Amino acid sequence: MDKSPSRNVLGGALWINLANTVRMREHQVTDMLEEPGYLDEWLRDNELHGLSNTGGAAFSAPPEDLLPELLRLRGVCRLVLEDVDHDGTLSEEAFAAIRAEASRLDVALRAERDAQGLPHLITYGQTAVQDVLYPIVRSMFETLASVSLDRIRICEHDDCILHFVDTSKSGKRRWCSMETCGNRHKAAEFYAKKKQQRGN
Repeated sequence: MDKSPSRNVLGGALWINLANTVRMREHQVTDMLEEPGYLDEWLRDNELHGLSNTGGAAFSAPPEDLLPELLRLRGVCRLVLEDVDHDGTLSEEAFAAIRAEASRLDVALRAERDAQGLPHLITYGQTAVQDVLYPIVRSMFETLASVSLDRIRICEHDDCILHFVDTSKSGKRRWCSMETCGNRHKAAEFYAKKKQQRGN
């Protein structure tokens, strides 16, 4: 259940999906990126595996090169989420950290036409590693610039630490996933009510 594709993309933004690779499993905080084979799974689920933004054949960043970079970037993502959770704002420390991540990127531009012949400017990383990092950093800036910070939330289930962007119309989303944490909460409430009724 923990490693299902749906749980790898629940955040609603690439950078939150990366932060969510630290999660609760059997009441223990678990670093999913330490699990064999999980990095490939996460990259595939987030459409970052075998990118070919340079216009050539698809390529993959070697895990030994990519993993340390992702771990560092994940630390920045989690720092931003801590700010949002505690203060509902982005601190100067967190902004300096994401600005530093942006300055690390080595990107290039390429002009293309779409199927209708309209021109588009494509930005991509200069290396396989940069090609993975760039969309994650871009998603962080795009989210923070376009989404009210009170819509970036942590799941309300006591045994979950996953975050998500609440895009619901009502703005009242409580769970990372209704199918997992929402149903677990409902089941727990149901059994607690039954137990109380038996006690009475």
